[in-house]
Amino acid sequence: MKRGDFHRHAGGWTKWVPLPTTTWTRLRPGRAPLRCPLLTDADLARAVWTAAHLPDLFTALRHAVCAHYEGFPEGLDVRAVHIHPISRDGIPYVGVEFRDLGVALHGTRVVDLGGPEIATLRRIAEEDAANPRTGLDEALIGYWSSIPFDYGVMECSEFELRANGQGWSNLANALGECVTRLTWRCPEPGLLELRTEDGRVSRHSYVVTGAPIAAVTFDEPIEFCHQFARSG
Repeated sequence: MKRGDFHRHAGGWTKWVPLPTTTWTRLRPGRAPLRCPLLTDADLARAVWTAAHLPDLFTALRHAVCAHYEGFPEGLDVRAVHIHPISRDGIPYVGVEFRDLGVALHGTRVVDLGGPEIATLRRIAEEDAANPRTGLDEALIGYWSSIPFDYGVMECSEFELRANGQGWSNLANALGECVTRLTWRCPEPGLLELRTEDGRVSRHSYVVTGAPIAAVTFDEPIEFCHQFARSG
């Protein structure tokens, strides 16, 4: 990828890129515009990174999108992939704009989700990049699933904790799925506090380990599971 691949568009630079063939979104003819407000060497490097990691980005945001819709979203058209001129730890901030939805990501980590404007707001990336994570355990930030530890049980749970203190959990079984939106914090090391939208508060002692896979183990179960593996 080089500068000559981009053309001027709406005050920025655009290059059309193919969507991953394994993506769960629908877009004909299978392409989306990759948009950069600037095109410095650093911006070009962010664009190269994003294009190379598109399969990982779409895999990572799928869980949050499904939780937002409380079910598998059919026919979500990708309108654009926005690359913000901001990085943290060498990883760029990217916004994926759908027809009626926007997702802000830092690499494969979901930062925020909401209306289409979420994908385009540079402020979200700036605030996350400067966020000191006060009161949060960075080891817990991300998407976690019990599937690697279910061993054939017809029930699994998952949760996502974001750096802005928001998140969700989901319990799935043969009867369907139950999504709970929540906020979180760590009042002390090794203690996770969850607060649901209706004000219910629960506290869970935990240990995070890194081998053989990144995993978190709770003393008492969250959504009927004690152990979760990190994804993405």
